[in-house]
Amino acid sequence: MPNLTSRTRRNHFLSLRVASLILSAAVLPAFGQSQTPAAVDPEAIQKLLKRIESLEKEVHTLRGASSAAPAEALPTVEKETFPKVDFHGFGDVTYKANDSDNGAKNTFTLGQLDLFVTSRIAENISILDEMVIEAGGDNGFGFEIERLLLQYRFNDYFNLDIGRYHSAVGYYNTAYHHGAWFQTAVGRPAFLDFEDGGGIIPAHNVGLALHGDIPSGKLGFAYTLEVGNGRAYQKPGTASDLVLNVQDDNGYKAIHAAFTAKPEWVPGLQVGAGLYHDTLTSNLPARTDEEIIHGHAVWKKSPWEFLSEAYLIRHAEHGGSEHWSSAFFVQGARKFGDFTPYARYSYLNANEADAVYKLLDVAGRHHGPAIGVRYDFSNFAAFKAQLDHFIQSTGDDVNQVTFQASFTF
Repeated sequence: MPNLTSRTRRNHFLSLRVASLILSAAVLPAFGQSQTPAAVDPEAIQKLLKRIESLEKEVHTLRGASSAAPAEALPTVEKETFPKVDFHGFGDVTYKANDSDNGAKNTFTLGQLDLFVTSRIAENISILDEMVIEAGGDNGFGFEIERLLLQYRFNDYFNLDIGRYHSAVGYYNTAYHHGAWFQTAVGRPAFLDFEDGGGIIPAHNVGLALHGDIPSGKLGFAYTLEVGNGRAYQKPGTASDLVLNVQDDNGYKAIHAAFTAKPEWVPGLQVGAGLYHDTLTSNLPARTDEEIIHGHAVWKKSPWEFLSEAYLIRHAEHGGSEHWSSAFFVQGARKFGDFTPYARYSYLNANEADAVYKLLDVAGRHHGPAIGVRYDFSNFAAFKAQLDHFIQSTGDDVNQVTFQASFTF
């Protein structure tokens, strides 16, 4: 716009000059004839006419240039169009072998094929869809929608997700979803496994989630508020989904509040805590209130990674007793070029009198260390090797070695 304006002004100025010169050529001679005819110089008039002709040509050239140049001179603003779709995929292939006495065999395992799609359908509205194809214990493939969300992004302080989401219970559950490639280790800590893998937390939920920043200056506070159907507790191997996708198994709703802080003066640090509450009724002797108190401290600043989480779980039967259980893990890693050695220690003490954990067949104490190394042989593929030592309260200690190739596309 500034270029066009200056050119237009120049054209106007030249036009005025031409007009004034023409006026001078026409008027001054007449004025001279009536006053001082001898003052009129024919040679000067000829020079003046040539000058006028030259200026008229310049004006014509400039007008032609200005009419042909607007597309180059004026900045063009393209109208944003929707939807804008982005697609990614994740997968892994794993080999495991252990010395367990329960008859477990060493085997290759085709891991999850995770298909991740996001679609922005308006300036502040988007869709998130995460679908997983996975083989089960019968070697048959199954399909499951792990996340399906309609997301409204109003501003930094208020955002709404509607649908099936990963609950913000702890850090690991929201930082690392179903793609093994994201994780430094070969998989999640055992007690944080998904519902169908025997995990003790409600990893998924169907309902509403509000989240956003809390004005706090350099403290970097944020909040998450969730309400949903919760999860069911059933014996391992039960065919039905433990995530209550279609209908709740009772009239109570799971409620969760969590808060995090990322102080600017410690780059890479995040600390957080939260409280989850639900009421359980199905497959249990009595109606049971469940509270999960969780906290985490994480520091991730290349080349270092430190993760830690702790859980305190209460199950209180109506008209009966209450039971407390605890769990935690710590993990450290350090990157050296394409290699990242790491170590992890996890611990679960599930109260042996707790009907919920007896139902899940995880009652008792389970803990032990793991060491491993990750090798990123491509920007989009990694090889991992991990050795675990599981210590059980039953005395059946197990050593396991795992090799995994994980990738994204």
